[in-house]
Amino acid sequence: MATTKVIITGPLFDGSAAAAAAEFTTQIAAELAVVGRDWIRLDTQRMDKSGRGGTGAAAGGVELIGLGPSWVIRGGIREGQYAWPWLEGTSKRNASTGFRGYGSFRRTRLRLRTQARPLIDQRLGEFTARLGGGEA
Repeated sequence: MATTKVIITGPLFDGSAAAAAAEFTTQIAAELAVVGRDWIRLDTQRMDKSGRGGTGAAAGGVELIGLGPSWVIRGGIREGQYAWPWLEGTSKRNASTGFRGYGSFRRTRLRLRTQARPLIDQRLGEFTARLGGGEA
């Protein structure tokens, strides 16, 4: 009679892979949210259709909201300083004033869709290396 004992070890079997995957998702979502927010803030530098020069107040109104893997980049309203729905071109006031808006959030969303992949691929390589699946 022969007895065989099989011992299975590693991140897939000890639960560390699932925890690392959750951490990866949370980390990459936060990084992409910060990148998007920063792009929108940079885009506000061109907000000068009046010829008076920008004040930077609109950039200060762009904020990140969220926890974990769910993030929202939001532009708020501060009376007398900025109103992001109007600046973006999505408020009812845009129809009455004829101002089409700058479209900063829309352009950033499209840009993130096309340019996020290299950042995700880089971080994924680091993630798999940490789990013993490759080199960083």
